[in-house]
Amino acid sequence: MNRRASSSYRHQSGFTLIQVMAILGLLGVVLTVATSGYLTHQSKHYIKEALLEAVQARQVVTQNIKSGVQDDKGWSKGYISKQGENHSWTVDIDPTSGAVIVTVWTLMKPATLLWVPLKEGSSKEETVNQAGPKSLNEAGQSWICLIQGDSIPDATRLMGPLSSQVPPPGLSPDLVSSDCR
Repeated sequence: MNRRASSSYRHQSGFTLIQVMAILGLLGVVLTVATSGYLTHQSKHYIKEALLEAVQARQVVTQNIKSGVQDDKGWSKGYISKQGENHSWTVDIDPTSGAVIVTVWTLMKPATLLWVPLKEGSSKEETVNQAGPKSLNEAGQSWICLIQGDSIPDATRLMGPLSSQVPPPGLSPDLVSSDCR
């Protein structure tokens, strides 16, 4: 009788090591998915901010093109490079080509979107095809948006040659707004 009593006291309630490991594994998966979603949402927010600033940069370039103003700052005269909160994005203008360079930090690495002004005579029909970059006409100035996978147009269609400091477009199409897809 004494043996039965002592064996019933040995039975304890609680979780086994396997159960605890399974719960921790599930928590890891949930946290990974949540973190990825948060970072994507944060990247889209930064891109929206940067694209709003890019509108102002395009307006400065358009004004300089219309007035024929070009000095030692080139097409970027009157614009000061801008940065987002915590250096999350930058918007700058390439002085030789007038390209608006939008660089956004997405998932811990920089990605670039380019708005490139086109010379007069580079029609919208010429610029846009199903697989190519999206064009925009703003105040009579034609622009094309270059993202990941887009190639830079022929130099004869650009306002000037792209400088060597202009990075290749690398922003993912799923992160940009509809005016650039």
